[in-house]
Amino acid sequence: MNEFSNGWKPLFAATIGTMCGIFTLTNYSQGFFVGPVTSEFGWAPSQFFLSYTVLMCLGLLTGPLVGSFAEKVGLRRVGVIGLVGHSLAYVFLSFNTGSLTLWYLSWALLAIMGAGSLPIVWTSVLNVWFQKHRGKAIGITMAGTGLGAFLLPPIVEFLISNHGWRTAYRGIGIGALIISVPIVLALFKEKAEATPSDAGQEKTNKAANWGMTRAQAMRTGRFWILGAVLFITVVVVAGLLSNFPRIMTEQGFERSSIAQIAAVMGLTVVIGRVLVGVLVDRFWAPGVAACFFILPTLALLMLVNAELTFATGLIVGVMIGLAAGAELDLLAFLTSKYFGAAHYPAIFGAIIAFFTVGAGIAPPLFGAVAQAYQGYTVMLSISVALLIISILLFLALGKYPASDE
Repeated sequence: MNEFSNGWKPLFAATIGTMCGIFTLTNYSQGFFVGPVTSEFGWAPSQFFLSYTVLMCLGLLTGPLVGSFAEKVGLRRVGVIGLVGHSLAYVFLSFNTGSLTLWYLSWALLAIMGAGSLPIVWTSVLNVWFQKHRGKAIGITMAGTGLGAFLLPPIVEFLISNHGWRTAYRGIGIGALIISVPIVLALFKEKAEATPSDAGQEKTNKAANWGMTRAQAMRTGRFWILGAVLFITVVVVAGLLSNFPRIMTEQGFERSSIAQIAAVMGLTVVIGRVLVGVLVDRFWAPGVAACFFILPTLALLMLVNAELTFATGLIVGVMIGLAAGAELDLLAFLTSKYFGAAHYPAIFGAIIAFFTVGAGIAPPLFGAVAQAYQGYTVMLSISVALLIISILLFLALGKYPASDE
């Protein structure tokens, strides 16, 4: 496994960058802040979480811009700027004194300053170092979100309980900065050094030189199919994850049971990230994707049609967690396979815009439909149809281009 022996340093740095980046810190910490912040300022939870929509929908602009900027000035520079900006923006959140306008502007600032810490940067470097084991490398890198999901909750809860939510925002912002920046500066190298006898490395370098420009990619049907399928799947998955406690409460589960199921689901997210990476290196990735997204389809049918016990609730959590873990890995891998590595940051920046907008609108969409229809049954039924469409779209991507086989 020469790719891993040669590329373990940038792989490790990319994993840490992912763990300390904007996606991880935001997704796995905000649930702990909603209570203390809304209690102090008298806001509704929906007002608090609208900030997440602001953050994610700005990805429509920041994703493509970061991709283009990284091609011009280099991945490491953009990544370091993003990690520093992201951490400082988290500190800035702690100074709010009750202004909703300032709250939303602060999250917009976070989206802009932290954009360089998006997965665009951390997965881009893998295309240079990994060809045969690219899927595994992406899976390991994206498992950084799982590390964050494991480490953040007890840290955030401790800081809030003992020192208040303002100190917690400052603590995780500064902590992420201290952990990530030295490692990225030391280990995040963008170019592999080939030796004359390293035929595998020559193949990797050749693959890294192939690829469409963003303009060329956007003129293909595959670009829009991939964007559509990612938008649909993230609407369903993000909607399920953000509303999961309420969905399970509607099913009659107690808070303690929901917490246990959610913990298992979180673990399967990590497993899903690594597992999909192993599988796409061996099998056709759209087929792997279709199999993974059959799982939440079955889980939703169980939620709609069956009386759940704790055991079947765990099965539902595992099915949803595996799909949630697969999603970002597939996003990165499919982009590199169908459009090449040469202009990957720019193309991935455009593709990830579909992901961020879907993630931004999903939580309030699920909540609004549930409120309108006095429960989640209608939205869950709609989600089944959306997942079936997504499976068909994955399969419609077709075989890989000859240049990347």
